[in-house]
Amino acid sequence: MDKLIQRFSMRRALRIRGGGRDGFTLIEVVVAMGILATGLLAVSAAQLYAMRGGRSGRHTTDAAEYAQSQVEVFERMDFADAALDATGGWTSNGVVQPSSQVQTAGAPVTEQAYALRYRIANGALVSGRLFMKTIDVQVTWDEPNRPGRVYSMTTMRHNDARSAN
Repeated sequence: MDKLIQRFSMRRALRIRGGGRDGFTLIEVVVAMGILATGLLAVSAAQLYAMRGGRSGRHTTDAAEYAQSQVEVFERMDFADAALDATGGWTSNGVVQPSSQVQTAGAPVTEQAYALRYRIANGALVSGRLFMKTIDVQVTWDEPNRPGRVYSMTTMRHNDARSAN
């Protein structure tokens, strides 16, 4: 009988202290799920922001590549070439389609189109001879929620016979 009383009082003591039961209450589970949902929402918002930033950076890099390519074309020309005459304003060089395309369920789609334009201005005269030209190149494009993006590059060409090839 003593053993039965001892066993009963032990069970009662375990029940009172909460010992002997493993698991979580419903409130603990709901609070944990709320914290997890808030954290996942923050992570997904950060992921969307990073994707937008990555796309914008890729477009800026492409624009810089097209501008640099056009500047290199002008740098390879002879200083007296007619294509390097002063333009008197901006001259459009058309729309540049990027080489990268996004694959969709149908045909590949060009992600972004860029408009390239340039301006050439005569600079310094030395002994009555044109010595310097300034070349400005601009690439423009539109992004969702950010229209009218512009990348500009400027270089100067000089007419020095000693440095000519």
